[in-house]
Amino acid sequence: MERITEHSSEVLLARVNRELERISDTQHRLARRKIVLQREATRLRLGASPLEVRLTLQVSAFGDDEGTRLGSDWSEEPRVDGHHGGLI
Repeated sequence: MERITEHSSEVLLARVNRELERISDTQHRLARRKIVLQREATRLRLGASPLEVRLTLQVSAFGDDEGTRLGSDWSEEPRVDGHHGGLI
């Protein structure tokens, strides 16, 4: 019985460690993405061309898988929600 518990603990610990690694990787990618978005927001505030900023964001998302996973589509203008008047 003790052997089964020991084995179960090892398996569970391995799963926990894999999940921690996955979370760490996700945090790292999100931190990089946040830096890009902050930089481009600053450029827009300083008067950069929206077209140039959009192209930069498209290139950034192209080289970064999470761009699509996070729903970042920089290829189109934002649509306006007719019900609430907000961007969608």
